[in-house]
Amino acid sequence: MTATRRNALTLTALLTLASCAAPAASGDDTVRVKLADDRIVLNPVSVPGGRIVFDTVNTATALVHEIEVFAGATNGALLPVANSVADTTGLTLIDEIEDIIPGASANLTIDLIPGTYLVVCNLPTHYELGMWAYLTVTP
Repeated sequence: MTATRRNALTLTALLTLASCAAPAASGDDTVRVKLADDRIVLNPVSVPGGRIVFDTVNTATALVHEIEVFAGATNGALLPVANSVADTTGLTLIDEIEDIIPGASANLTIDLIPGTYLVVCNLPTHYELGMWAYLTVTP
């Protein structure tokens, strides 16, 4: 591993840990996001609209992951794949966390209105492995 790559990974880890230090504000709903080698697990899978905290942990053994939150999803619909990533044409990227190294945690706080949202790791081949889940936001 080059010094530049090692420094980049160290910086990513430090920024990730720093983002975890801020607790969720009172009144926020929390969705726990578990990133495994081949899946994303959301708990719960339905929350009321408003400020949502995605409390994310990468439990994978060796893979770096990300989460992207898309609006405009249809629950259960599979996306086409091109060049080893999901084709998200027609969906709206709300926000994301990139480069979550194994063992690291990160939080993402966003305001969501009622609807169906797709949470995906769209690094090459990860969507095809099953790294996606749907979140329902209720009124």
